[in-house]
Amino acid sequence: MLRQGDIPVARTGTVGRLALVTGEHTGWLYHHGLVRLRLPAQGPAHAAYLAVYLGSEATQNWMRARSAGSVIPSVSTRTLGELPVLLPPATEQQTIGETLAALDEKIRVHSEITRVTGEYRRTLAEALLAGAFTVTP
Repeated sequence: MLRQGDIPVARTGTVGRLALVTGEHTGWLYHHGLVRLRLPAQGPAHAAYLAVYLGSEATQNWMRARSAGSVIPSVSTRTLGELPVLLPPATEQQTIGETLAALDEKIRVHSEITRVTGEYRRTLAEALLAGAFTVTP
């Protein structure tokens, strides 16, 4: 089961795809095609920072370069354990993680606004084209 702060990482298929588990997802089950990273509470790495680090282009390229499989790419847990992780001081990790998490939330909100606006446009277009409203020039 997942707990807040866990980082599930795809090790098969879309190798390297990951998420930072929030309280909303606590208790969810995860697929065997994922590896769950669970950091110790007082460990040297902060979960939000590690999620950003794992999602970085350089780290994603590292994982893809080490994935095996001709049809479905996969990376082993052992290989993931060999990933070099750069850890700045704890306060810097926290600041990096919080700053990028805030930007991720803004992206999520703007994506939702775009989705809802698109739905509104489609609905309005259908209503206008069906003559449900009259348009005055």
